[in-house]
Amino acid sequence: MHIIPKPKSRVFQTGHCDITAGLDLRTLPVNFVPGTNLTTTGSGALIPVKFVPGTNLLKPEAYRLTIAPQAIEIEANDDAGRRNALATLQQLAQPNCNSTKNPHTIACQTIEDYPDIPWRGVMLDVSRGKIPNRTKFEELVQLLGTYKYNILQLYWEDCYILEKHPDLGRMNGYYNRAEVAWMDELCKAHGIELQPNIQSYSHVHGILRTPGYGHLAELDSLFSFAAGKPGVYELLDDILGEVLPWFSSRTVNLNMDEAYDLGTGYSKEAVAQKGSHQVFLEHIRAVAAIARRHGAQQIQIWGDKVSAYEGLQEELDDDIVCIDWNYNPLERFPSLDNFSAERKPFWVAPGTSSWNALFPRVQNASENITSFIREGAKKGAEGVLMTHWGDYGHHQPISFSYHGFILAAEQAWNAGRTPLAEFDEAMAELFFGDEHLVRGFELLKKTNLLPSVSTGFKSQTIYSFFDDFFKGLTLVGDDHYPAIPEATFVELHNLGQAAIQEINLVPGTNLRVREFLHAARCIEFTGRKGMLSYEIKQAFAASEVDEYRILDWIQRIRLLYREFCAFRQEFTQLWDAEAVDIGREGALYVFDKAASRYAEAVIWLSRQRVALLAGSPIDTAMATYTSADNYRTLWTGDCMNLWDRAYPWR
Repeated sequence: MHIIPKPKSRVFQTGHCDITAGLDLRTLPVNFVPGTNLTTTGSGALIPVKFVPGTNLLKPEAYRLTIAPQAIEIEANDDAGRRNALATLQQLAQPNCNSTKNPHTIACQTIEDYPDIPWRGVMLDVSRGKIPNRTKFEELVQLLGTYKYNILQLYWEDCYILEKHPDLGRMNGYYNRAEVAWMDELCKAHGIELQPNIQSYSHVHGILRTPGYGHLAELDSLFSFAAGKPGVYELLDDILGEVLPWFSSRTVNLNMDEAYDLGTGYSKEAVAQKGSHQVFLEHIRAVAAIARRHGAQQIQIWGDKVSAYEGLQEELDDDIVCIDWNYNPLERFPSLDNFSAERKPFWVAPGTSSWNALFPRVQNASENITSFIREGAKKGAEGVLMTHWGDYGHHQPISFSYHGFILAAEQAWNAGRTPLAEFDEAMAELFFGDEHLVRGFELLKKTNLLPSVSTGFKSQTIYSFFDDFFKGLTLVGDDHYPAIPEATFVELHNLGQAAIQEINLVPGTNLRVREFLHAARCIEFTGRKGMLSYEIKQAFAASEVDEYRILDWIQRIRLLYREFCAFRQEFTQLWDAEAVDIGREGALYVFDKAASRYAEAVIWLSRQRVALLAGSPIDTAMATYTSADNYRTLWTGDCMNLWDRAYPWR
């Protein structure tokens, strides 16, 4: 009988409201007139839902929900409060959330509630290859409305085709005026403000790699705009001038994060003369002025580079809000020392930790979300922007971020005070709704806690899944990424196998179950593949090799390849179920490149078999296995190849 977010006050009375008597929450309109009854179609006596002005409700978005045996009353003073009350009522009406054994009744009660943090948003990365289709977008908006979000941003680097710049966005998927109008109306119907989010400094490699735009780059790596170059502001004037009017919102997020190459190329002379602080400030002011000319009334930028320069925040105009991002599971966040609501309004941005992983780093995300929002609230943060990224091809399903979205909704509403154990109980009831899915989720969570799996904002399981058989980074390691030990591969296999068994017991085959099952299979496969790699490498090192063992290994590798091809097909099907096909080829390229690893391993093993039959020595050190020397994938790739969308400074 949980509610997410947890209400500030909840008092139960005797009796129950029988919702089978005519209340059909599926038909509740999103638009309503205060002071009138909301009736529904159906036979029998109707349960009226009456909206009335709130008494003693002084906070924005506050509501009082009173459920009596024969009537339901919603008191609120604004549309947001009424929507929040309806979202709570819809959760209460779920069959598994009632206090009695009768799934068609709601316990009589009075709930009084309001949010601690006024702005609660989600930022969805649509620039790394995955643009949600309309079905998935509707699902997302409904989810955000259910958990009382009021903002949605779609992170754009080059996701548009413009009249003056028709070549932009063609390589990675794009939006246009008509699609934004549809999304905007859908969001407004659910009380959500769709805000434009447009990169205006770094992470613009999609633009700069387009023929005819490279001259606007700071460096040949084609990652950031050249700060101070007139052509940059002419282009941004075209982009913002056409795109901002597509949105009804007058807020725009201009990003400007990770400006690492400032002063290293085109702007080097200006930085030498004026300092990087001043050059960056001038760039912010120039782009902000363009945004204002095209209707922006509030401007957001990330706070990481602003924090790097003492006093820069105070020099920004009053309509510029900094968003401090941090994705680490800390108790204290030093970056928050640079922000205070007494000086300037600011937001905090935790992360879902779902990117660069076969399954989200849930423990990392849960601690990060809870602590960062709690500490941000203490400093007076007026907003939370929950970030979802799709680094290096966006291999994870969008739904793998839902746990983080819902947790952030809970903690933003209650200033980070909700214990994680209490939240987990609520999620099991309201979101998962099936004990087998919950157990499968818990098993998959554990895979990211195994030795050498999590490294920073990455889980090496996904790299191992695509890695070389004998000399892959996950097997040999380096200064940044430790080798995965054999025992970890064994546990990946065991946990994946156990998760598969649990998820297979979930009734039905909806998309969420299919996505969980795919992840479990990939993790189990990764463990089994790693175990075979260790078996072969150790046998050669010990000279315990004969013809029949080699033939056995070849057969097992070929069977793994068959499974790998099936994973590629299943990945494609899951992608198509939630996203447009443009951009999918980037993610599939990693599959196609990794497919060669199976053949190369078999070719080398076959040569060792020939050597054995000829009485020649075998290569116990695998020195002649050189096909992996130039093999890279995901974040270890060659970022200068102009093919992927990786980070050029790593």
